[in-house]
Amino acid sequence: MLRFFRSYNSTVIALVFVAGIVSWLHVLGKSDISVSGQYGTFLFQTMSESFVDTQRQRFGYGLFFFLLTAILLIFANAQLRLTDKISYLPALCYVLLTGGIGEMHRFNPVLVAVILLVVGFILLAKAFESERLSYSFFTVPAIISFATFFYQYMYAYMLVVWLVIALLRPGYWREWVFSILGFAFPLFIAFSWFFLLHDDYTRTGAFFDEIFSINRATPSLSIPTVVFMTSCILLSVIVFVYTLRYVGSKKVIFRNRYYVLILIAIVTIAMVALVPDTLPHVWYLLAFPLSFFLSNYLATTKSIRWGTIVLSLLFAGVTIVQALFLSTK
Repeated sequence: MLRFFRSYNSTVIALVFVAGIVSWLHVLGKSDISVSGQYGTFLFQTMSESFVDTQRQRFGYGLFFFLLTAILLIFANAQLRLTDKISYLPALCYVLLTGGIGEMHRFNPVLVAVILLVVGFILLAKAFESERLSYSFFTVPAIISFATFFYQYMYAYMLVVWLVIALLRPGYWREWVFSILGFAFPLFIAFSWFFLLHDDYTRTGAFFDEIFSINRATPSLSIPTVVFMTSCILLSVIVFVYTLRYVGSKKVIFRNRYYVLILIAIVTIAMVALVPDTLPHVWYLLAFPLSFFLSNYLATTKSIRWGTIVLSLLFAGVTIVQALFLSTK
């Protein structure tokens, strides 16, 4: 089983898409799947109001962005060589890690935000290819700032940018300036739009309040979801230890790229700890770095048997959760 999914075979990507679609099928037939809390800032609300009118449309657009993220992870792996050889494992791991969280299988702002986060990571990882001054430290904060127009808590990932500049870069002071200007640029454009074109003081204030507000309500999650998430976290801790040992023997540029993934995971976990309301949707964001940790283990482990067991448990977990959600229809 593991040997098959390690291969760069078109059948594998077809199965990944099938698994992704099947993991969302329980959404059809339900009036809606939701958890407590208010999600999405003005751009997401505009998208939602303009073309998402029915449950089937929510299902279709949500599934589209979900599968688009899986494709983008394959592209990131091909561009950055985050595993020893090119494979579809990152997409498979992403689909499996997110497939067992039934409450979040809906069109929601994090589905858009995670795509922007992956794009930002690719640009940030590319900056390590040269020790010269990199304009990625303007572009990536601008992308993060733009992502807050869909999901308000995305500004937390500015910590990743600043930690990268402080810990992993040669020490160019202009990269600090670029990061601040890059983050401020989309906010300035949005402010100009509301203030100058619409002359709407109330909407301008509401815009900033909407982005930087915090809701600490505790979400209500089903028992299958809690069990699945806990199991994935325990598995990720084991895989993470393996990843640290493996990455330590690699070249600096490879290590730095994984350090960025680790920082993304840490910031996401801190986000959940400080703002429990981000669950379960923030799991999409956490699944992004965890997918590469897990796929790196599956791609490099010498124990085919243990790798197959890990994959089998993930498939079994997703199947059980889907069966339980379908039984509640």
